[in-house]
Amino acid sequence: MENSPLGPDDVNSLYEGLRQALSPDINVQKAAESTLKCLEARQGFCSCLAEIIGSKNVHHSARWLATIYFKNSINRHWRLRPGQGGISDQEKSHLRTKLLSLLDQEDTQIAVQVAVVFAKVARIDYPRQWQSVFADLIALMQSGSTLTVRRVYLVLHHILKELSSKRLTSDQKNFADVTKLLYDSYWNQWLADTTTLLQVLPEAVNSSEQNASVVLTFERWLLVLKGLRRLILFGFQSDAKSLQLVPAVAQVAPAFLKCLQGLLPLRHENSGRRSQLQAMVDRAILKLTKIFSNLLETHPWSLLHCAVFSPLLEFLWGQIVGAPSAAPLYESFYRQCMLFVHGVLKSPAYGGSSSSSLELNLAARSQAAVLKSMSAEAKANLKTFWAGSRQQMLCVSIVEKFLPLNAKELQEWAESPSAFHHEADVGSWQDHLRGCAETLLASLLEEDRQSLAPVMMQLLKSASEACPPGSCHMQPGPRIRGIPAAVLAKEAAYNAVGVGAYELHDYIDFGSWFNTALLQELADTSPEAKPLRRRAALLLGQWVVKLPADSRPAAYQALLSLMADQDTALQLAAVSSLRALIEDWEFQEAPFLEFVAPALRLLAALLQESTELDTQLQVFHVFNMIIERLADGIRPFAEGILQLLPSVWQQAEGQSLLRIQVLLSMQRLVNALGTGSPSCYPFLLPMLQVCTDPNQPDELNLLEDGLQLWLIALRNAPAPQPELLNIFPNLAVVMERSTEHIQTATQIITSCVLLGGPSFMDKHAATIVGILCTSLGNVKERGMLLLLPVMGLLLCAYPEQMPGVMEPALQKLLQLLLSHQEPSQVLAGGLGVFARLLLQSSAAFLQVLARAEPHLALPAVSAGSQPGVNALLAFLDLWLDKFDNIGMPHARKLSALAMCVLLTVPLPAILERLEPIAGCITSVWFEVEGSDLAGHIRPGNDYFSPAQGDAADTVVSSEDAEGESTRRQELYDRDVVNHIQLSEFLRTQLASCAAVHGAAFQTALSRLPATLAEQVKAAVGEKT
Repeated sequence: MENSPLGPDDVNSLYEGLRQALSPDINVQKAAESTLKCLEARQGFCSCLAEIIGSKNVHHSARWLATIYFKNSINRHWRLRPGQGGISDQEKSHLRTKLLSLLDQEDTQIAVQVAVVFAKVARIDYPRQWQSVFADLIALMQSGSTLTVRRVYLVLHHILKELSSKRLTSDQKNFADVTKLLYDSYWNQWLADTTTLLQVLPEAVNSSEQNASVVLTFERWLLVLKGLRRLILFGFQSDAKSLQLVPAVAQVAPAFLKCLQGLLPLRHENSGRRSQLQAMVDRAILKLTKIFSNLLETHPWSLLHCAVFSPLLEFLWGQIVGAPSAAPLYESFYRQCMLFVHGVLKSPAYGGSSSSSLELNLAARSQAAVLKSMSAEAKANLKTFWAGSRQQMLCVSIVEKFLPLNAKELQEWAESPSAFHHEADVGSWQDHLRGCAETLLASLLEEDRQSLAPVMMQLLKSASEACPPGSCHMQPGPRIRGIPAAVLAKEAAYNAVGVGAYELHDYIDFGSWFNTALLQELADTSPEAKPLRRRAALLLGQWVVKLPADSRPAAYQALLSLMADQDTALQLAAVSSLRALIEDWEFQEAPFLEFVAPALRLLAALLQESTELDTQLQVFHVFNMIIERLADGIRPFAEGILQLLPSVWQQAEGQSLLRIQVLLSMQRLVNALGTGSPSCYPFLLPMLQVCTDPNQPDELNLLEDGLQLWLIALRNAPAPQPELLNIFPNLAVVMERSTEHIQTATQIITSCVLLGGPSFMDKHAATIVGILCTSLGNVKERGMLLLLPVMGLLLCAYPEQMPGVMEPALQKLLQLLLSHQEPSQVLAGGLGVFARLLLQSSAAFLQVLARAEPHLALPAVSAGSQPGVNALLAFLDLWLDKFDNIGMPHARKLSALAMCVLLTVPLPAILERLEPIAGCITSVWFEVEGSDLAGHIRPGNDYFSPAQGDAADTVVSSEDAEGESTRRQELYDRDVVNHIQLSEFLRTQLASCAAVHGAAFQTALSRLPATLAEQVKAAVGEKT
């Protein structure tokens, strides 16, 4: 049967399937893989695989493939219930027992896979279903062979790795229990292996013959060390939170330091081929050094108060200071040393920071006092350590030994200049020796600028005197790949000054230095001067705030000359600093104008020549910055830009990051050109067709910026452009799929309605209403506040056409309002939509209510009333109740005018509500006409709400574009609300009301409170 469990009789057929899956015949292989996939879903599959893995007399490759299937199947099915494709509890119990028998694997690859399976199962089942896992492993370790012990430690390594990564409080408590169980045995094993290794390694590492027993011991030692690290870091609560010392740190730290000191002399002294033992020594040194940084981060107080903190800091400081002057061979080790020293300098605990290190509880104040005392002690200890010249020595060592470009870096520069330039941006600074050195130097200067700034100045002076400007090619002495050592030393000093620019701000007259030295460095085209030219260019960007205004033209010229060089590293350094100059707060357009054309030309050339994405993106950043900074001033250069961008767009097919940069450039350019933007249309329109199409392959990356570009083009268009409006159906598809882009979408609808006019509405009115119907009620408050102004705009712009077309959306909005579940701001906006409908066409208003009434759950106000009355009165009661939620003056005036119209509806129930209606109208009259401040109220509108403004993260703000502003003003001028005087309109409507209601109106008027009656008379201009 297809779904019957697999049993012992199926092991052989499964084994054959595995062998066939290894067949060189692709057809046989695929058939076997298909069969194995079907078998995987059956109970017993993992048990059969375990039998194959445990069989020592079967084909090795088949056993290895079985472990892969075993691991993947456990990973996929162990958590699932049996009915959902999971493994049965009975089989799980069998497999947990079987795993113990699979430990003794001679093949390392298979052993690792088995260990991973062990860890996956333990992560899920420990401690509930597999409480005995650690006891079982310890028992095997105590009674097993040397191989078994090694494999047990391998399994424990993977289990501890899995369990230590769990972050729930209960899981962390379980790991603390595991630590109590394993710590002593791990510690004793590590001590024993350390003693053995330190005795035999001096002879073994230099022996031409490989000592297998030493290698096995070393492998176990490394596994035990990794386990100890996890037990100490994750098995005890961080003392940065608890302020309770961890005894294990005081126990292991001295031994770790002693071991590190014993292993360091055993390092291989050349970069040639290393033996396995020599490679393991290097790994051990790195692991021990890294553990100290981990302890510093997790248990800073325990490390500080252990007996070896100061000796440890002095030892690692000494390694940095004592590094050879030539390029250090052990970069990773020196990187770890610097990370530790930097960690000490910037430790939040030692600095007294409690923001993240203390748990807030009832004893928080007491903890804060304890932390303050402990931090004061730490600062005193560190001050004692750094006393004398230690900081100065470290500073000098970093500049002289770790900052100069070495032969390897110069080789990388020669082979790939662009990759050399971008290397610092790949990964974090912790991953690079140079990044660590620069960061440590910056931290030292930040900690003690007063004593270290003179040292930096002396280093700069000495390096400059040893290599005066213009003398690079004549420098005597040793050279590294053709570059004089004196040039590299000067470049390192320049680098240090750039790193410490903020701290050295008051110590260097950068303007004078630039004019007397850096300009000459930038102009030196000799091959030997390349490092200095590059560094001088980068210095410009780092010290831009100190560059005098009268020196900027010379800086622009020097950077453009460097951009014309054939070396990409020099070009990119110039591009980087040019960007800093343009981004600077003190940037002025006028001095830069003469350099715009050559800058754009050089950037375009670099963009077309480069094939590396990082380079292209960096160039585009500067390109876009120039367009943004110049704004209208970019217009004379637009033609050249428009000749470049189409080719870049075509070449960037499939590279969404680069195409996004083209879109951003076009956004800025179109907005800068304003009403002259039609010159962009030959390129812009086809681009918009692609990037606003939600069905194009790169929709996820290009759609957002494409919609923004479309919006900017619409706002800046001087006149309707069919191709710009004909892509509107794309927006309907976008909104149908997601409301993610609702803000941009509503802005686009607004701009299309304003720009397109009646011809656009004839084609797309139904599409707009469809978007509204789809979105209303299905978006949050912010989305509703974006949709409602669009509805108001449509009614205002097309008062005759749109009420009928919009009826489905209006009915849906009415249902939402009368449900009384919408927020107050949404209610206010929705009431404004119906107020405009009522003001412009009372017949259309009443028709919408009449047709919507059957779909509303409303109590009957009066039996036998005409259609729509119940809906009208329910709406009116809501309107009166929420009138004070309407805040904008224009919206309040609109509602007051609409209520005036409502008085003329021939319905007695309206007169019953005359008092609250009159109260609303007169309050608005007082605001807009009746008070001393009335004339100072700024006129506005309700169809361009603040919610529709450009988002904070919008690259280009185009809301005030000339074309859009003109069209908005035209609509404002057509809006009747802005031309009707409320008092005059009220007088007219009251007269109509009297004609409609007759004596009933006078009766209702006489019932008004005296104060309100006086206000009504004042509003209509009657004397009391």
